[in-house]
Amino acid sequence: MKKKIALYFVFVLLFIVQKPLFMLYHWDVFSVYDFSQWLNVIWYGLPHDLTCAGYVMALPFVLTLVDIWIPGQWHVLFMRWYLRLIIIPLLLIFFVDLELYSHWGFRIDSTALGFFLDNPVSAIGYAPVWAIIVFPLVLAVLWWLLQKALIRFYSRDYEYPFDVPFLNQLLRRSAIAILLCGLLFVAIRGGVTTSTMNVGRVYFSQEMPLNQAATNPMFSFFSSLGKKDLSKQYRFMSDEEAEEAMLDLLRLGVNQGDSTANAFSPIDRELLNTDRPNILLVLLESFNASACTAINPDADARILPNVSRLYGEGIGFTNFFANSFRTDRGIVSILASYPGQPTYSVMKDQNKCNNMQHLSKRLNENGYSLQYIHGGDVDFTNQKGFLRSGNFIDIVRDTDFPITDRLSKWGVPDGIMFDYTFNLITSEEALSETQPYFKVLQTLSSHEPFDVPFHRLDNPYCNSAAYTDSCLGAFIDSLKVSPAWDNLLVMILPDHCYAKYPENLQNHELAHFRIPMVWTGGAVKRPRIISTIASQVDITATLLSQMGITHDDFVFSKDIMDSQLPHFAFYSFSDGFGFVTDSCTYIQDNKRDGFALSDSHDPEGKAERWGKAYLQRLYDDLSER
Repeated sequence: MKKKIALYFVFVLLFIVQKPLFMLYHWDVFSVYDFSQWLNVIWYGLPHDLTCAGYVMALPFVLTLVDIWIPGQWHVLFMRWYLRLIIIPLLLIFFVDLELYSHWGFRIDSTALGFFLDNPVSAIGYAPVWAIIVFPLVLAVLWWLLQKALIRFYSRDYEYPFDVPFLNQLLRRSAIAILLCGLLFVAIRGGVTTSTMNVGRVYFSQEMPLNQAATNPMFSFFSSLGKKDLSKQYRFMSDEEAEEAMLDLLRLGVNQGDSTANAFSPIDRELLNTDRPNILLVLLESFNASACTAINPDADARILPNVSRLYGEGIGFTNFFANSFRTDRGIVSILASYPGQPTYSVMKDQNKCNNMQHLSKRLNENGYSLQYIHGGDVDFTNQKGFLRSGNFIDIVRDTDFPITDRLSKWGVPDGIMFDYTFNLITSEEALSETQPYFKVLQTLSSHEPFDVPFHRLDNPYCNSAAYTDSCLGAFIDSLKVSPAWDNLLVMILPDHCYAKYPENLQNHELAHFRIPMVWTGGAVKRPRIISTIASQVDITATLLSQMGITHDDFVFSKDIMDSQLPHFAFYSFSDGFGFVTDSCTYIQDNKRDGFALSDSHDPEGKAERWGKAYLQRLYDDLSER
């Protein structure tokens, strides 16, 4: 077992060495970074290397248990052949990735395999002639040297046990082997927290090449193999028919532009009294409109009294919808204006995250500093990788707080996090800063299992939501009397709704996706209610339009205050979608062969056609990123 432990660290070392070699090969890209950044690449990339070494050594570690009970020369023979074979894909992935990065600009993933299988001649043609000749030779020499060295290292001093150990010796050795297998599993998983290893775990810099250099190519490649061909999903009509449906939807906006319900005068369109406010975005875990009396008068007023009162103090949106049903999708909808998908989470695909537009990045380009604040694990579902691709470097997380503050399963309770954010915003340093900021506070206490330091309501979810609401109310009241309030825009909305509230709602229903959204703060021009139908993806275009910043490249985002645009909301649930406009609604369950769950006020089938075309266009766009 000692030999296998040593082999594990030998493979870790091999993966570490790959990083400076990769950077040296791409000297034209990495020569601009100093030595400390190169060391950061190695240090922050280490979790990938530990995980990949764990995968490589998983089978040998497990077979150690067999060797304990059935000892023999078979084990040495197996290890010799295993080491000879396992080195081949590791070297092959490294060398292919080395050259492909020059052409594609991202680390190797399943795209390379598909490209080679589709057209091997063209794939080989990517490499220069010298590389086609030299790389195979170098690979062969390295394979021969490495397998010789590893086999010699493992086989040396190996003695076949002629004596038969006592039963207690076998049990002791087995217990040690099981313990080591467990530790190896922890290394493979990436820790013992709720998050598992993902590509974005090693992202540490605002400079994307450094993040890519920290990525282990083996991990990048194998983690992408299970992904589906998105371009072949949700094909409801021809490309031409889908394009015509989307044009028809745009015409709907032009035709409705003069109607009283949708029209905004130039003055009415102005929501803010400054074009460069400080911005705080508060993402409330699992809140929904059904619990908010400002939207649903029949709601229990004890659940969200503060969110409801803010509707009378700021800008309240009463027909606003979440785009999806999970946090990973909701955050992407809000911060990247990208609609949630029924069977896919774009946040988990780092390459696609890197190829998206981000609200934070656009604000950063226009002089804003960025900070993300969350009391939980930002490595969960590759969230940190997504945030890094949006230029967030300053990310506050659970490990930044003492363990005594991490009082719930998911991390630090919302009360502590609101206090932390208040002190951050009202500090002398923050108040004296001339650069505007964009901060995001993501709450977590209203997530199952709803363990909050608060008891007011019997329903666990409602009680946890009431707790977060009380923290939010105290936070806003404190901000109002602080100097930070005058130039502050606070945008408050959920990431998604809680699936089991109200209890009689099914997960596809329109009410399950209707959420509150309030803009408040000294930067708000005047209190008002906006009843226009919109969704999370529309936040970017609406905000940037108020600030006079271009947003045309956020292709799925619409300015809520633009009367000439169609007003609709698209949302997705597990393998299904809903599409709602002012006049009609369509909901479809794709698991049931496109069974229509709802078809309200739509005798001509317009909402069905628009919804299908929208989803098809979304997956077309997704497959190209």
